[in-house]
Amino acid sequence: MDRPPRAPQEHLINKKVLLKAFIWYGASASLLAICGYFLNNALNGHYYPALASSGFDYRQATTVTLGAVIFCQMATVLNCRFETETLFTHKNFFSNSLVYTGIVLEGILLLCMCYVPFLQDIFGTAPLDLASWLFLFCLPVPLVLLDEARKYLLRKNQATS
Repeated sequence: MDRPPRAPQEHLINKKVLLKAFIWYGASASLLAICGYFLNNALNGHYYPALASSGFDYRQATTVTLGAVIFCQMATVLNCRFETETLFTHKNFFSNSLVYTGIVLEGILLLCMCYVPFLQDIFGTAPLDLASWLFLFCLPVPLVLLDEARKYLLRKNQATS
């Protein structure tokens, strides 16, 4: 509400949005998901190039990969709430309850895919161990901190302009 509305002729999806979505958020989420896959393989004794290609260890590694994408999306939705303002001190942090409802539902769906047997069969998932859950819960932290650094630089650049 502090900014003027977008010009009617301006596209909703523009170059800036695409760069931020695919290069900034997409690349970091992809990298972290791949790290989760290799980390889970390593924790189960499978090292590159002899990674698990089937069975429980493979399903668990792909479940960690899926979980990493989901947790990165949780961080992304928080990061996208404010263009340049910090997430930590914003007075309207809890103003959009649908965002937090979505995050909780995403977590519940992931838990169901990990631990409900017929969903495991449908999605090819497996239960995760404590190390995998710790990895997943830590994933949003660097993503939020990196985006906070980006926002800080934007604010600093705007102040000097």
